[in-house]
Amino acid sequence: MTKNSNCDAIIHVISSLEVGGAERFVIDLCQLQQAQGSNVAILSFGNIADPLVSECNNAEIKVYHTRNGWFKKWTDALLAISAYKTIHFHSPYPLKFLLPVMPFFFLKRVIYTRHGADPLTGRSWKYVHKMASFFVDKINFVSQEGADVFSRSHRWKNKTKHVIDNGVNLAAISVERIENSRFRIGSVGRMVALKNQISLLEAIVLLDDKYKTRVEIHFFGDGPCLSLLQAFVNDNSLQGQVVFHGMVNDRAEIYNCLDTLAVTSETEGLSLAIMEAMAYYCPILASDVGGNSRLVKHEFNGYLFDYNDVKNLSENIVSLMDDPEKCQFFAKNSRATIEQQFSLAVSAKKYQQLYNS
Repeated sequence: MTKNSNCDAIIHVISSLEVGGAERFVIDLCQLQQAQGSNVAILSFGNIADPLVSECNNAEIKVYHTRNGWFKKWTDALLAISAYKTIHFHSPYPLKFLLPVMPFFFLKRVIYTRHGADPLTGRSWKYVHKMASFFVDKINFVSQEGADVFSRSHRWKNKTKHVIDNGVNLAAISVERIENSRFRIGSVGRMVALKNQISLLEAIVLLDDKYKTRVEIHFFGDGPCLSLLQAFVNDNSLQGQVVFHGMVNDRAEIYNCLDTLAVTSETEGLSLAIMEAMAYYCPILASDVGGNSRLVKHEFNGYLFDYNDVKNLSENIVSLMDDPEKCQFFAKNSRATIEQQFSLAVSAKKYQQLYNS
């Protein structure tokens, strides 16, 4: 479509285009901003073969990549950024890498979004954020916990800290439930220690046999903890009940085959996986950390449990399996919550206000 002259040229800077909540959100946001007439692109410090690159190509989102070597990366990044008025960082890692060339950004508008709640309190991170504060115009977070954690760790006294919820593009969602005789529990995301997916398997082991044989666990994602999860499955004879799908780009393929989503993380910002699952009418089982309680209301659209409380998680699974009507009640409330509170259009509007303020 013809670009609107009143709209900014915006480049979104991310660590990679691996499958992840922040990366998914950036792509969705770019699509909506493009549809509204903005000149939008992504600068990725990942690999040109990253799984979500093809999704960007299909959506006609321009993606800039950087070559190997520090100097080449800086050169490539500066050339890409030169054509855009607003630089929107979505990860602390490219912010850290580009810190030495940040003086070139003085005539740009620099936005920094923290999608997670990791305090990043190491000495090098404290230095990075201290120096970055001179160049970043606006900082925002996807959860109040993330803003509070950052405030305790990094003293950006002269910067207003904004909180902008992530959102889901409901118009792009096609709900076509795939029926199955088993109760299917999904886990979506990077397999890293922070996500604590092992606790989901531990909860399944605690189930009585009459429930255990009816359960099916579906893992979508990859990461360093994959081998640990696979070893646990083998050691506990769960091979027939656990499926490792690897990286799957099609979100309809993921969520249409699930009866519930389990999120067992130690920390979370505002989980896009939870939001997407809710948009697909899934009840949620989530650890009561970070922004999860903003999305999941206990016994309204799912269950909250204390982090690593495997026994409670196991009991919640049994509760859903024993009561299909409760599952349906949670499912409808999940979808309604997204429709009423977490629209991508609202998120995009708030970001535009942040760019213009």
